[in-house]
Amino acid sequence: MNYFRMFPILVPFFLISLLSALPLRSDSVDGPYWIFFADKGSERTALPKALDDSRATLDSHARWRRAKVLPHLVDELDLPVAPHYHEAVSSCGAHLRFTSRWLNAVSVDADAEALDRICGLPFVRKVQPVAKYWPCDRNLRCEPSSVLGEEKTNSHFDDPDYGPSFGQLELCHVPAMHARGLTGNGVRLCLLDTGYWLEHEVFDSANVIATWDFINGDSIVWNEDGQDTVFQHDHGTITLSVAAGKRDGSLYGPAFGAELILGKTEDVRSETPIEEDYYVAGLEWADSLGADVVSSSLGYLDWYTFEDMDGNTAVTTIAVDIAVSRGMIVCTAAGNERLSEWGHIIAPADADSVIAVGAVDSLGDIAYFSSPGPTFDGRIKPEVCAHGFGTYAAIPWFGPSGYLRASGTSLSTPIIGGICALLLEAHPDWTPMQLREALLMTASQAVSPDTNYGWGIANGLAALDYFETVPHQIAFAPQKGILIEAYPNPTNSLVTWNIKIPERLIGSFTVMDILGRNVAHMPRSQWVSGRHRLPLDATNLPSGMYFGRFETAIGQTVGKVVVLK
Repeated sequence: MNYFRMFPILVPFFLISLLSALPLRSDSVDGPYWIFFADKGSERTALPKALDDSRATLDSHARWRRAKVLPHLVDELDLPVAPHYHEAVSSCGAHLRFTSRWLNAVSVDADAEALDRICGLPFVRKVQPVAKYWPCDRNLRCEPSSVLGEEKTNSHFDDPDYGPSFGQLELCHVPAMHARGLTGNGVRLCLLDTGYWLEHEVFDSANVIATWDFINGDSIVWNEDGQDTVFQHDHGTITLSVAAGKRDGSLYGPAFGAELILGKTEDVRSETPIEEDYYVAGLEWADSLGADVVSSSLGYLDWYTFEDMDGNTAVTTIAVDIAVSRGMIVCTAAGNERLSEWGHIIAPADADSVIAVGAVDSLGDIAYFSSPGPTFDGRIKPEVCAHGFGTYAAIPWFGPSGYLRASGTSLSTPIIGGICALLLEAHPDWTPMQLREALLMTASQAVSPDTNYGWGIANGLAALDYFETVPHQIAFAPQKGILIEAYPNPTNSLVTWNIKIPERLIGSFTVMDILGRNVAHMPRSQWVSGRHRLPLDATNLPSGMYFGRFETAIGQTVGKVVVLK
């Protein structure tokens, strides 16, 4: 990840000469690699007990959250990696970095000889480099807030006083959500970033329930002498303040009342690559602690190509989809690559179920740097946009009362993450896909999404009431690989729904009219891969449009048919 790209107007001129003197990358032939295993190394007869053991270790909040999407709470992805696989990889001369249950993989530091030995192990399925993202774009800067004219303060609400942060919140109607009493109370919001300076005044009332430093292996997420550069916790402090800060008259984040889980996953030293295995570790850690929403202004490229931005390839992308399948809402920055040679979104913004966030200015115009879609396989990205140009934030550079304005999709993402926490506080029963649908379908361009704004600028207030004001609950975020077609279309009598399933899965199928009323329903059951043909007699149905929805735990796919009499 390049947090300078994710945050293009962050580095002031007085730091440029120092940063430019540091080497861009190491020439070492050794490097981190992912080692993917073919199985979990246990007999099928032992599976029920292993699943019971995994279920018993779940945090109570995680159990409640997972129950919305996983009836049995756990599956084989939650089982640990086989210990003897660990030992075999280590015996080949590799140093273990991180173990992923979800990916059934380990990341290691290994030289060429060790890799050759690892590749010869019979249970190793694949080996690939750990993706990195090198710091660059150092010629841009941010400005202390005193240099710029202050934005208008809120004149509509006596309490709270949003100060200079009013405009960035009002763009997505956050003050009106606060006026309904929503603060994120009871919602667990996780940030994965570079670190957090919690001595800033905006965090005086923050409810931090867990912290972990994945770089140094301890619970200290602010700068540590001898371990971190002076810049390490800057980016995370800024994003956390925009999501959940609170200082009356200065700065409010949308979810200032949320329970905060803070992961330090990104090493900003320019001689050290920022690596995706820490991100995956952070997601699995957040899941274990019951995180409801994850907001991350990070992204990964390195050895990936645009062809890999297909929702199925990048390791972080796969991990995000698994996290959502466990009931977590994940928001990520679309990236700041619009004018770069890359020119596209970055991983994991290409995930099917993620909420990828673009940046707009105070007038609602797309920011010059905000990465455009689509994904390589043609899906619209980003999902929504929020204020990300000249956004007011806290910063450690100027002490516990220091603020600045900065720009990047790093700034718009925590606004959306905070809004998701407010929506979940109001509707704790919503699944990630239901919340995603409400957010997208009430955004400013919901009727005509494009690859610059996605579905448009988010409107948190409208999303609150989406399922009450919109009679039909038609999901548009498809489960990858599932295809629904109806023929003949239009029809006046018999219609056949043709459903293509890529692999064995659990799902349900429902036919609804335009008002969301069920016409036909097949309850959740196991579907085998292949094509399924489901006839429906439309003889007695009135003229109009009807929707067929196939729903699984991690997504929904919709087809439509027109009945003409």
